[in-house]
Amino acid sequence: MYKCCRHHRPLKSKLLWKRMQRMIKHKLILIAVMALWGSLGIFVRSIPISSLLLAFSRAIIALPILMLGVKMSGQSLRQCFKKENIPLMISGALIGLAWVLFFAGFRLTSIANVTFIYNMCPIYVLILSPILLKEKISRFQLLTILIAFFGFILIIAQSIDFADAAFLGILAATLSGMLYALIVIINRKYASHLSGEAVAFVQLLFTLIVLLPFVIGSNAFTQFNEMNAFAWILLLVLGVFHTGLAYIGYFQSYKTCSASTVAQFTYLDPAFALLFGYFLANESLTLIQGLGGLLILGSTFITLFIKNEKKGVIYGT
Repeated sequence: MYKCCRHHRPLKSKLLWKRMQRMIKHKLILIAVMALWGSLGIFVRSIPISSLLLAFSRAIIALPILMLGVKMSGQSLRQCFKKENIPLMISGALIGLAWVLFFAGFRLTSIANVTFIYNMCPIYVLILSPILLKEKISRFQLLTILIAFFGFILIIAQSIDFADAAFLGILAATLSGMLYALIVIINRKYASHLSGEAVAFVQLLFTLIVLLPFVIGSNAFTQFNEMNAFAWILLLVLGVFHTGLAYIGYFQSYKTCSASTVAQFTYLDPAFALLFGYFLANESLTLIQGLGGLLILGSTFITLFIKNEKKGVIYGT
């Protein structure tokens, strides 16, 4: 009996070590994903095409990679096109519009402003959940909503001129965050039968379908003529790494990390965005702007921690 126990100890230790290695690997992947998403503002400003064409290009480049991701997840593409996935197809249209607004925000106001305002998304989800998901809100959650909106007011108070580009950028980021809140709620309600990769594939396919008529109608493809080799490289990186591989890496992390751990890691995204904005775009934070951002990020962090988000919910971009 004693020999048997001794024999199994090394095996158990090896299994624990392998599990720990996988967890460390996926946490490092999560950090890389958040760094990529945090650098979006820099990339968006460096690619000389419209926000509409940029959103379309991002989706079309990422789609083949996500198709491979669906196969890796063990699901067939046929499962993606069933009748019950119609809400996900609709959310794909919302993603297209959310991306266009998100990119426009970066071009009209500071990276910090867009980052803080967009991260109101979990608060919007919390507000909409009782209406659309019949979930109850506690008094403490109501308090976090009020704190987040106070932070929101501090930020927009600096750009109160309605004709000012910065205010329009804040408005674009606000609408983008609201659209993402609707997408999160749709995913919660209708995406549980599919892998995260399959959900993203369906959504980006319909992002393409919805944006294509607007791209053709505005003759946006001619903008590609203005791009040099460096801009093309940035566009490919945006589609391949920031979107296709980042989404797959994000979903793969759920295999070893808990949903709450992944949700906590998403707060590296705004941290990286602020760092890139400071060092690469020469943007600095004002005291009021920083306080507003801290109130928003702090309250949304508490909200996500309490809610313990389900697997596959993306708050990143």
